[in-house]
Amino acid sequence: MKKQILWILAVVISISMFSVFSFAGCKPAAEEEVVEEAAPAEEEVVEEAAPAEEVAAEKFKITILCANFDDKWMSYMHQGMEEYAATISEIADVTLVDAANEYDTQINQAENAIAEGVDALIIVALMTIEDSPVVDMCIDAGIPLVSINRYLKNQDLATCYVGSDEVVAGELQMGYLAEISGGEGKVIIIQGELTHHGAINRTIGFENIIAGYPGMEEVARDTCNWRREESQVLMENWIQAGLEFDIVACNNDEGAIGAILGMQSQGVDPVPYFIGGVDATPDALDYLNQGLLDCTVFQDAYGQGGGGLKAAIDILQGRAVDDIVWIPYELVTPADYETYKAKWE
Repeated sequence: MKKQILWILAVVISISMFSVFSFAGCKPAAEEEVVEEAAPAEEEVVEEAAPAEEVAAEKFKITILCANFDDKWMSYMHQGMEEYAATISEIADVTLVDAANEYDTQINQAENAIAEGVDALIIVALMTIEDSPVVDMCIDAGIPLVSINRYLKNQDLATCYVGSDEVVAGELQMGYLAEISGGEGKVIIIQGELTHHGAINRTIGFENIIAGYPGMEEVARDTCNWRREESQVLMENWIQAGLEFDIVACNNDEGAIGAILGMQSQGVDPVPYFIGGVDATPDALDYLNQGLLDCTVFQDAYGQGGGGLKAAIDILQGRAVDDIVWIPYELVTPADYETYKAKWE
């Protein structure tokens, strides 16, 4: 009996051991104590930062409020503006707008430009005998205002003026006419626009010279509004009315050319008369060279146009600019024809 019990125990132990080893041998691999390397986390890829794109500096926006694209002399000034604008195209966008000689249009153009966020305004003003509201607009908007060619009545509140001393132009012209006429003669004065600072002050220059010559007498004065055609009509009317005169002093070359054409249309030879203009435009220089015009005064259209835009850029870039930038006038006589003709080429 004892042997039987021992034998049973041995069998049970054997079975137990077999089960243990069999179970262990069939253990799924997933439960094996396998130490695997942790899957790498998403690689921290350190890429070289691409060079930041260069952000172009924002350009200045400048609007030029022009008086009249059709004006002959101003067309050269506009060309000077455009040529200078081309040299600064990387730093400024420049827009010229035409008021077509309409005051209200110019004021609306100023309002629109400010509303569009311009950085500076440049104006060739259509009204200089009254304060310009554009000055106050620019002060309220905190932007600079540069006036060109026409000095504003409230110029002291604007930022800068670029132009020429109009009284000097009148004195240069009339001084030469007085000289070649021997200081004697009956004088006709043909003015530009009566609301124009230039017309007013060039006429003052005429008056300053006439006052120094007792033998000179003013016999007629009227306005041609800077226009050749209107001046021609004035001269034709004076001749038809029998007006006697020796000297014709004009605020601009278009007025002088119109006077010459008016004389010719009435069968009057201009050569014996003493006739002067202002601007030294190419057309006027041709009349000068033909002996029909006795003198003109060079007003630097390119200098004023480009100079006004340069002043605006200097102000925007923080450089010091004078309150007034004078562009000198120069007397032009027939002997100077070649020199001044070359300035337009």
